[in-house]
Amino acid sequence: MIGITANYIQVGPLFTIEPLKMKLSRINPIEGFKRLFSKRSIVQLLKSLLKIGAIGYMVYINIKKHIRNIPNIMEMDLLTIISTIGSTVFSLAIYSGAVMIFVAILDYFYSWWEYENNLKMSKHEIKEEYKQMEGDPQIRGKIKERQRLLASRRMMQEIPKADVVITNPTHFAVALKYDINSGQAPIVIAKGQDLIAQQIKEIAKEHDIVLYEDVHLARSLYKAVEIGEPIPFEFFKAVAEVLAYVYKVKGKVVNL
Repeated sequence: MIGITANYIQVGPLFTIEPLKMKLSRINPIEGFKRLFSKRSIVQLLKSLLKIGAIGYMVYINIKKHIRNIPNIMEMDLLTIISTIGSTVFSLAIYSGAVMIFVAILDYFYSWWEYENNLKMSKHEIKEEYKQMEGDPQIRGKIKERQRLLASRRMMQEIPKADVVITNPTHFAVALKYDINSGQAPIVIAKGQDLIAQQIKEIAKEHDIVLYEDVHLARSLYKAVEIGEPIPFEFFKAVAEVLAYVYKVKGKVVNL
């Protein structure tokens, strides 16, 4: 009655037939077998058997120890009988309590180990969490491929603005742009290797951009300078000679 009253005060009047609905999962023998013989159920059964066995053994030891005094109880006075029985029960309680404490300690450490073990993620869970945090590897790969294509397309669109394309001549191609009035060093606006290098040279030819063959300079610029960056100081002299040649061909003057 008290339980019903407390529940009424907490949630108010509530009428539902949800608990009465039939759920096939409850009568599924396979699911029931899994619950009955799950790892947790087996562990709980073993712990219960351990407790019963340990306490039973303590009872057996104490009874065996005092059983020889049972025939003499009838000859004892009342106070002695009470004292003997009390002593036996007290000894049994002490030993049983000690066993229960020992079992409880074991149970505590097992529960702690089980809890910590459950917190650890399986390889599948780690993989799924990584997917959620970083995204699906296939999707990320497609995104990166799309970004490379867009970057390559933008780079190709910049080539017509170049002043010269320095080539290897077959393996590397580096397109340089130099604004005389900016006061800055020439900038690498495109670079490529093998097939991309061939595409850069083809676009350069279409827009009448000078192709300058310098094996060492082309390779060095390709490896040392990223797209959109000005050339380092150590390349100034070599690039100045290239631009001087280009501007001479085009009838311009270069001061680098």
